[in-house]
Amino acid sequence: MPGLLRRLRVWMHARRWRLWLILGFCWLFALIAVMAAWIGVAFLRQSTDRDAGAIALNLVLVWLLATVGLTVVHRGMYRRFRDNAGQQSQVARDQNAPLPSVFDPSPRPTPRIVWPWSLRVRHFLIYLVGIVTILYVFAPYSNQIAIVRFLLANSAGRASAGSLSALVFGFVPMVTLTVLIGLLTRRQMKRRDAGLLDADGKALLDAETSWLFSFVAAFIAIMFLCRWAGGMIVQTL
Repeated sequence: MPGLLRRLRVWMHARRWRLWLILGFCWLFALIAVMAAWIGVAFLRQSTDRDAGAIALNLVLVWLLATVGLTVVHRGMYRRFRDNAGQQSQVARDQNAPLPSVFDPSPRPTPRIVWPWSLRVRHFLIYLVGIVTILYVFAPYSNQIAIVRFLLANSAGRASAGSLSALVFGFVPMVTLTVLIGLLTRRQMKRRDAGLLDADGKALLDAETSWLFSFVAAFIAIMFLCRWAGGMIVQTL
């Protein structure tokens, strides 16, 4: 299966139209899946409330974003973080090396890391807490309504509402999670600075740092998508 996916990726990047073709099929499949899930959830709930359709659609989108979306976005963010870190190391060694760019459409393959069980358990718990948090905040339709009302009540217009949303769902989580990352990696950072880590230990620390920061970026991105989707549903359905 990994070999098939690798060949598919090479085939896609050989021609730009192939990439757009695959993306188009993925978008069509996702749209059909969301519509089918929406109808299925609405049917299973058997609710005759006026907001039954909106509640079902919000549940489907939030569950999809919290599970599939978070995993996919985090994987892409991690590859980008690792690629940029590798390019920065190359620039530090060679002043003539090209500067890393976040707009590079095809990052290099991510170096394989053998994660110890302690970090695997940590990653699982982080994913579990992240998914549960997103579902707890955004899955209940009443929460989406409360969020919209809060933003409208505490802002002077669309621009200030957007700034308040960025503060609540972007800046505050980013600062909080960055502090937590510092606490999680503090011990290993001190060991590295003291020269107590070998090359494998340093590589593992760099990979773990990239993993954590890319998860924060993916988590905040998914929160914004859930907030945007919920706001659109509340205002239109």
